[in-house]
Amino acid sequence: MSIDPSIPVVQGSRKTSLEFEGDALHLRRPHEDVRIPLAAIGRVRAEGRAVAVELTAPAGGVPVVHRIDGASEAGTTMFAAAVNAALDGTPGRDTTADGSALVEARTRTLDRRERKARLVKRWSAGATALVALLCVLIAVAGEPIGIVLFLPMGFAAAGSTVVGVVALSGWYREWRLMRHGITTFAAEVPDRPGMYLYTDPAGLIRQVSTWAGGMAVKVCYDPRDPGNVVLPRAALLRRGELALGLFFALAGLVSYGGMIAMTVSAFQGTLNLSEPA
Repeated sequence: MSIDPSIPVVQGSRKTSLEFEGDALHLRRPHEDVRIPLAAIGRVRAEGRAVAVELTAPAGGVPVVHRIDGASEAGTTMFAAAVNAALDGTPGRDTTADGSALVEARTRTLDRRERKARLVKRWSAGATALVALLCVLIAVAGEPIGIVLFLPMGFAAAGSTVVGVVALSGWYREWRLMRHGITTFAAEVPDRPGMYLYTDPAGLIRQVSTWAGGMAVKVCYDPRDPGNVVLPRAALLRRGELALGLFFALAGLVSYGGMIAMTVSAFQGTLNLSEPA
């Protein structure tokens, strides 16, 4: 009895992966899930630490390629060989057809929210650790009463910087996609108010939801990750978010700077919080 080696899962950079699922390949990116049926694949190429899934295309046409980088070179070689061997027996496979018509993509908006929540948690944890460290240091410097001042001041600074970082990250993402992404229009689905569809360079139809109204809305998306999409807002709103982010971030940093300066002064002996001013 022979045992066939299992086809490895290709783990790429930036939390991407490519997995063989019997009759299709499952490509996972931070913002989307892509299902590529074997019938849509012309061939799979191992290119060092990268895997390129080339779709079938009509004669003279340019085939669409889905690529994953930063993987194990041994894993990409084994994966490509195994998938190519499975292609020959795929029912209904036509190498002269447009394979992109068979590919399905689903945007994963939840991951974006999770990433923002992770940013808030990590920044909050770091800010809390800094406050705790400063409290310990000012107590060691002989001014334990400074803890009473540092606790409310520190947590206010932490909250301010978290609000600032979240606002600035949202502004930067929209600015980057508007400046370096692809801008197009998404058309509203007639019987689904608020649902708009657009087509990416690979020919995949993608969905975005908004209550902006109108028959079409402008969208900007990352050409390397078409599931990462924004609906550009009015310039006044973008500038307002930038100003808000800078204000809260700078306010928090100034507060931390004041606490650090007080701690240094306590170690130098020039700060005495125990005596009234």
